[in-house]
Amino acid sequence: MVTRNSKIQNNLQANINEISEKLGWSSDLMIRTFTLKGIGLRVSIIFFEGSIDAHSLETHIIEPLMTFEMPLKYEEQGLLNFLIQHVIQVKAVRMVESMEDAIHEIVNGKTLLVVDDMPLFISADIVKWNEKGLTNPKAQRVTKGPDIAFTENRTTNISLLRKVIKNPDLRIETKSYGKKTSTDVSIVYLDTSVQNEILTEIKKRLDKIELEVVLESNYIEEGLTEESKSIFPLMLNTDRPDVVAAEILEGKIGIIVDGSPFVLVAPAVFIQFFQTPEDYYIQLENNKWLRLFKMILYAVSIVVPGLYVAFTTHHPNLLPIQLLISFVSQREVVPFPTVVEIILLGAMIEAIYEASNRVPQNVVLTISVFGAIVLGQSAVESQLIQPATLVVMSASYIMTSVVPIWVMRNVARYLVLIFIIAGATFGLYGIFLATLIVLFHLCNLRSFGVPYLAPFAPFRVRDQKDGLLRSSIEDVANNFPVFSKEETLQQTEDDNKN
Repeated sequence: MVTRNSKIQNNLQANINEISEKLGWSSDLMIRTFTLKGIGLRVSIIFFEGSIDAHSLETHIIEPLMTFEMPLKYEEQGLLNFLIQHVIQVKAVRMVESMEDAIHEIVNGKTLLVVDDMPLFISADIVKWNEKGLTNPKAQRVTKGPDIAFTENRTTNISLLRKVIKNPDLRIETKSYGKKTSTDVSIVYLDTSVQNEILTEIKKRLDKIELEVVLESNYIEEGLTEESKSIFPLMLNTDRPDVVAAEILEGKIGIIVDGSPFVLVAPAVFIQFFQTPEDYYIQLENNKWLRLFKMILYAVSIVVPGLYVAFTTHHPNLLPIQLLISFVSQREVVPFPTVVEIILLGAMIEAIYEASNRVPQNVVLTISVFGAIVLGQSAVESQLIQPATLVVMSASYIMTSVVPIWVMRNVARYLVLIFIIAGATFGLYGIFLATLIVLFHLCNLRSFGVPYLAPFAPFRVRDQKDGLLRSSIEDVANNFPVFSKEETLQQTEDDNKN
């Protein structure tokens, strides 16, 4: 592949000076110059220190160039073609015809060969960035199943997917985004299963993204879903190769961003955020009801704080008499209204959570124990909060944490606050109204044209094999769900804006 832009000069030193100037005379820019044997032409090798495989550079580029007897007669491009075909022993080599492309190749870790009296460069791919090896998943841990996570290297992540999906129909398309970072972003899909309309729309939206920098997958995620004003995620975000492979096999599209260990999957529906790899790695009879149980706990964790405020503030007469007496006796010694009390306790729980994420690893346990046990117990004994309030908020936090995809816990954080305010303002009527609003919003929400509550709304009998309950592994593995679109993607954008 040859690209064309501004011409390169024929003078070796002039080219080296221009490259060095464009790269700010960077101290890690390495330039190695020597003479080709037999013809006396000088050649320079230019690369960034730490971005290439030093062994490959010495063995497959420098040594062959210094020892190979070059032909005495050559045309303008004949010598470079000869070097590419017979001398340079690297898997990926191409010619570069512009200075802009040359700079792009160097900053992307490639090695540039500049030959004197030649208006062309050679780019050799021996990229080897310094990076950590494979680690265990952090965002989605399982007790049984593969225990390998994605890394920050895009090429490694693609190889992890190819290890699982050994299929000739697997397609990889890569482009660079971010004017200052030139971050490589790869779209991964199965050609025989993907929905072409969604694939085309994702490519179109990616091309519309205008960012100076792309440092993590969320930069791309926000660009693809910028029309949505919903707190619910419209793309799945995971660090597990087996999860992404399973989604791609179902016809979805994976998006790998170089530098991020989290891969995006689109489209995404609500039920996906409650599915875990263990649902398929553990025998059916041992976890048949587990997914449904997690969804019930998640819903209860959102509603319970609001119900507690509604009953104690507006509907105490609906409580059992013994429970009412207990609440009243606790309420007499507490200075704050119940709604203020529960909001303050929720804020303290969030502060403990944020602190445990920010402090050094060796003091996380101390912060957690001190905040959850010492501070909570002291607040009750000091009669600043009711014991019942502490129990309700602690139970809500624990039940929220059962969700497999952690982004849904952030969604629950906002929904809990909404239900608390609704319960404090209108009582049970407010709880029912907030529930209807959330359900209507979920029914109206679309992820790239796919109904967010599929396969429940609209209801599809065929896809219930992997819905609230999982059927046998044979039914699930041989009958992938088909989340069909009910509207155009333009209608989806209009609905999500509302």
